Order: sequence, then C-alpha cells, then structure tokens
Amino acid sequence: MEFGKHLDKGIWGLADKTLPVVYGLAYVLLVIRALPEEEFGNFVLVQEIFLIITGLATALALQPLLKFVAEENADIRSWNSAAVAVTVVFYTACSVLIVIFRVPMSESLKSPSLAPLLMYLPAMFAAAFVRNFTLILLQSRFMIREIFWTDAFHFLGVPLLIWIYSRMHIFDSAYDLIMINIMSLTVSSLVGLFLSRSLIGMRLIPGIREVRKMWDYGKWAFGGTVSGLAVSKADTFILAAFTGPIMVAVYSSVKVFVRVYEMLTQVIQMFVMPAASRLSAKGDYASLKVMVEKAILFSTIGIVPVFLAFLILPSSLVAILYKGRYMEAIPILQVFAVASLAVPLSAVAGNVLMGLGHARTVFVVGVLMFLVSIVAYLAFIPVLAGTGAAVGYVITSYASAFLAGWFLKKHVPITARAVLGRANDIVVFVKNRLGA
Repeated sequence: MEFGKHLDKGIWGLADKTLPVVYGLAYVLLVIRALPEEEFGNFVLVQEIFLIITGLATALALQPLLKFVAEENADIRSWNSAAVAVTVVFYTACSVLIVIFRVPMSESLKSPSLAPLLMYLPAMFAAAFVRNFTLILLQSRFMIREIFWTDAFHFLGVPLLIWIYSRMHIFDSAYDLIMINIMSLTVSSLVGLFLSRSLIGMRLIPGIREVRKMWDYGKWAFGGTVSGLAVSKADTFILAAFTGPIMVAVYSSVKVFVRVYEMLTQVIQMFVMPAASRLSAKGDYASLKVMVEKAILFSTIGIVPVFLAFLILPSSLVAILYKGRYMEAIPILQVFAVASLAVPLSAVAGNVLMGLGHARTVFVVGVLMFLVSIVAYLAFIPVLAGTGAAVGYVITSYASAFLAGWFLKKHVPITARAVLGRANDIVVFVKNRLGA
C-alpha cells in the first residue's frame, strides 16, 4: 500500500477532518465565550445525548452498511434498504424513550431546565439521518471530496448561522444553538443526498437476508461502540450528576480541544476500515500488515505535536481562547494531553478488526472499556471533579489501546519493532515528494 498513490484522497480526507477543528475553534469564539455557563452546560448535555444516539445508530446499521457495500459485487440497493429500515426503527425507539423520560433525565443531571430542550432531540435525529447515511455511501467508494462538501455545509454552516444570529442579537440560549444545528444538519443532508445520488438506489422492502446479516454484524459493532462512547461521553454525564451543568461547562471548555483526537480517529476510520475489508476479502494479508504498521506509526507521529502543545502550553491556549474565563480548567487540559498517545493504536486496531469482520471482538473490548470507564469515573470524579473526569478518560484510553492492540495481534502479526521500521517509509515518501 503506497501512501503516495492515495495522496490526493488523503489531502481531501485531512481537509474534511480539519472541518471539526474549524468548527471547534468557532465554537470556542462564538459559543463558549458568549453563552452563560448554565446555558452552555445544558447544550453540552443535549449534544452529548444526540452524539451517543447517532453513534449507536451508526454502529448498529451504518458500520455494517460500510462493511458490506465496500466489498466487490455488493448489492447496494438491498443493503441500503436494510440500513434505512434498521436506523429508522432505532431512532424512533430512542425518540419515544427520550420524550417519555425527559423529566427524570433532567432531574438526575441536576438541570431542571434541560427537560424542554430534550424535546428537540427527535428533530435533530431526523435532520442528521440522511447526512450520516450518505456519508457512509460516499466513504464506501472513497469519494472523499464529496464527503468534504457534505461535512462543510454542517461544520461551516453552524458558525455562519451563529454569527448571523449574534449580529441580530438573538443568540443567547441553548435553544438557539439547537435550532441552528437542526438547520445546518438538514442542509448537509440535502447536499449529501445530491452528491451520492448514484448510490442511493433502494428496494421497496428490505431483504430478510440483508437485515439478518446486518443485525449479526451490527449488534457486535453496537457493543464495540460503547468503548468510544464510554471514554468520550460518560464522563460528562457522571460529572453532571455529581456537580451540575456549571462544572460541565468548565470541563467542556477544555474537552473541546480533545476533538483533535476524534479528528484523527475519523481520518483513520475513513481509510483503514474499508481498506482492511477489501484487502482481507482478496486474501492479501501481506499488504494488510504493511498498511496497519504504517497507519499506526504515521498517526502516532502526527499526534505528538498535539501532546506537547496540550502539556506545555495549556495556560496560553486557555487564556487566548477564553480571555480570562475558565482558567480553572488548565490542569484538566494537561491531563487530557496524556491520553493523546493512546489514540493511534486504539483507532487503527479497532477499525482493522471491524474491517476484518471481527465485530464481536470489538464488542468484547467495548464491554470491558465500559466497565473500566465507569469504575474510573466513579473513583475520581467525586474527589477531583473535572480533573478526576480527565484522569478517568486517560485510564480508559490506555486500557482501550492495550486491549484492541492485543486482539489485533491475533489476526495481524505486528510488532513494535516492525511498526518503528516503517519510519524509513516516511523518509522515502518525503524525498520523493521533494524530488517531484
């Protein structure tokens, strides 16, 4: 697998995953600075519930869709129908439960004003559904440029709408931000629908065979996704249960920096999972091993500058971005820095296992990580509040990397020495590009 052959797609992929960073920066400048802490904390809780449900829907139906339509000679129409059916059922069930239990949920999170905001989650699910579905279809064909434009209308649309609302002096609550997200997700869905129109074909009634295969694969992917959600979401809810929305706002003010970890994970997922699926389907395990080694090394090198910036320059980052607000969150960012070095191995190993069809293994890792995260968060949050949540995040990140890497070695015989040996490939690549 020669990296240079995929440079054009890689540049578009990097540009696509830079969009959340741009979104995050605008989020800092236009949202966290502007909204009252309680309103910001409430929006964080709504957004986290939204991301959890959409993440689980992706694991249950869309990850299997990516796995199966990425294979050669796949019947796209049948798989599309099965994915849509499973996703609609899941979103409908979750929406009903949220509406029924919105008051107990808000009370358990120490935020009575959260209950009316939860009523808008079904609209958010509906606005994001087509967008997420079309992104998977585009990814299955490595249509990275089209993915970029679909994402751009959301990640750049939100800041634009916030700026317009602010200029009109009507942006001052979590409700306003929810409405803005619904609008941008809807437009992004329409763009994705247009760009993936050649892949959208569906059957009127989903096939039983496809639904069953999707369920057999998706139920394990669903469990595996718990790992990522436990690491990235459970801390917020446990912190809210102990401290309320204001401490959630403080914690989230620096957790927004961790989106760079999510960006790296998504870049890895964009290329590694479909590549692993295709290489394994062809029986080309030699190329698969090379791909895995390069992915681990290149992504680890890429995350080192982030590690150093979060560890050494947290005071400057927080002071510049928040103009004196949230300075108490500086130690939390330093703790988050430690987690960065676990991200590459965890992301590569998890996506290779999914691409190889070992969704059950990822499920096992997910269950174990869920248990580790809950124990870690409950042990440290009551004592250290936001800093304790960050400590739990770090512990869970390294446990996830260790377990995913251990399971990966059973299928792809990688070693630390072989991974480090790929450093020469970087040198050769750079020389070739400079000489071009």
